Amino acid sequence: MFPRKEIKANSRAALKANYWSVIGILFLGSILSGLVVGCASIPGTIAQTTATLAGEVYIPETSLFTSCLYIVGVLLALIFEVGIARFAYRVYRGDAPELGDLFVAFKDGNFGRVLGGMILVTIYTFLWSLLLIIPGIIKGYQYSMMPYLLIDRPDLSIKECFAMSKKMTSGFKWSIFVLELSFIGWAILSVFTLGILDIFFVTPYMSLALGGTYDYLKRTRMEDGVSATEQAVEGEF
Repeated sequence: MFPRKEIKANSRAALKANYWSVIGILFLGSILSGLVVGCASIPGTIAQTTATLAGEVYIPETSLFTSCLYIVGVLLALIFEVGIARFAYRVYRGDAPELGDLFVAFKDGNFGRVLGGMILVTIYTFLWSLLLIIPGIIKGYQYSMMPYLLIDRPDLSIKECFAMSKKMTSGFKWSIFVLELSFIGWAILSVFTLGILDIFFVTPYMSLALGGTYDYLKRTRMEDGVSATEQAVEGEF
């Protein structure tokens, strides 16, 4: 049985033991994730504000430069998603918080593999979502271990990481969904604090719990010495 209560209790303990370090590093990670996209939005925001003050109708215009910034921003967000996942997993396990975890994808020549894997996760999830919303959600949970595996298992290819994520989440996708759903009360409360509660408690707590989910599935579902390719089946994506 999936130990949801135990994972959440361990997450609260890890957060309490490293509170300000976790808050600061995760907040920085979220800023870095949206920084480029935010900068790309500035010219449009200024133009819209100027038009509104002048009583004119604002017609959005997208330049090639702005489009490129958006693309770069999305790619960086994927990279920092991996860094945040790695950070949360290590803190959950009792390791000291390290700012360098946010930039782990840039180390050891692993950048192309990590970025390629996360791009494929985004593409596959989007394509499944085109069929219906539910298949996209299910595949999202099936791929949910990818940000952790791409760093934690450098010995596996991208295809093998997909297969391993599928194996690890088999029979547990509903459990992961329920874990995330259990935070909905906190999420609602954060709305009434204008997002302050989200920054200082909800997001860090949930990030550590998801890191704990990977820790549990790694210990119980990942067989050392067995190639994930052996678990792959035709049409796995």
